[in-house]
Amino acid sequence: MLDTAAMGTGARFREAASPHALRGALARRFLLKLKRATHRAPAELIVPTPRRALVIAPHMDDEVIPCGGTLFLLAEQGAEIQVIFATDSSAGLPSAEAARALTATRRAEAEKVRQQFGFASTEFGFPDGQLHRHERALAKRLAQQLEQFQPDIIFCPFPADAHSDHMSCAAALAVAAGEAKSGAAIFAYEVWTPLWPNVAVDISRVAKRKEEAIRLYRSQIDDRDYAAAALGLNRFRGLPHSVAFAEAFLRASPAEFARLARLLDEI
Repeated sequence: MLDTAAMGTGARFREAASPHALRGALARRFLLKLKRATHRAPAELIVPTPRRALVIAPHMDDEVIPCGGTLFLLAEQGAEIQVIFATDSSAGLPSAEAARALTATRRAEAEKVRQQFGFASTEFGFPDGQLHRHERALAKRLAQQLEQFQPDIIFCPFPADAHSDHMSCAAALAVAAGEAKSGAAIFAYEVWTPLWPNVAVDISRVAKRKEEAIRLYRSQIDDRDYAAAALGLNRFRGLPHSVAFAEAFLRASPAEFARLARLLDEI
C-alpha cells in the first residue's frame, strides 16, 4: 500500500528545496538583514526647513524640553510655529484652588518662553493626568487645528513615551492626522523615554538658549532639573554625529505613525 502522507511530505520537501524556492528564501533573508542594518544605522543628521511647524505639547514645558533647540533654529529661519498645550498643566492636584494657582503660574512661565521663541500658542485645557479619558475629543480638536493651520511638520510625543498624557497625545494625533488627511511629516520626540531615532538635528549653537528657556519654568525644576537632564540627553544624541548637542526624533508619515501607535496599543 502506498504511503500517500509520506509522498506528500516528500513532494513538499522537493518543492521547498527547488532552486526557485531556495533563491526566494535567500532573497527574503537578505532583505530582512538589509532592513535590520538600515534600521540600526545611526540617525541621519538633518536640517529641517518647514514653513509651518505645529508642536503638540501635553503640558506647558513639553514644547521646549524635547525640541526647543530645533524650534529656535526654525524660528531663525522664519518658520511659523504654533504650539498646542493639550492639558491645563495643573499636575492633577486634588485641591481645585491649588490646581488653578499652578495653572496660572505655568501659564505665566509659558508666556515668557513664548516670547523667547515668538510662536503662537493655544490651550485646550483638558485635565492634567486625565487625557486618556478625552482622547476622542482631543483628536477632534487636533484635526480641526491641522485643517486650519496646514503644518508641514508636526512635533508630538513618541507613542511609547512613558507618561499617560504623552501617550494619549500621540494616539489622538494618529487619529487626527488621518481624519484631516494631513501630509505633514511627524517628528516624534522623547521626554520620559528615549526612543529609537531615525533623524537628529544639531542644536549645538542654540543649546544654551534652550537651557535658559527650560529654566524659565521655575515651578517645574525645583525638585527635578529638567534642563540638565534634557541637555545631557542632547549631548548623548550628538555623539554619533560628532556634534556637541543634538535633538533626536522618529520621523514618520501620518500613515506610518498611525501604524506604530496601533501596534504599541496592542502590546
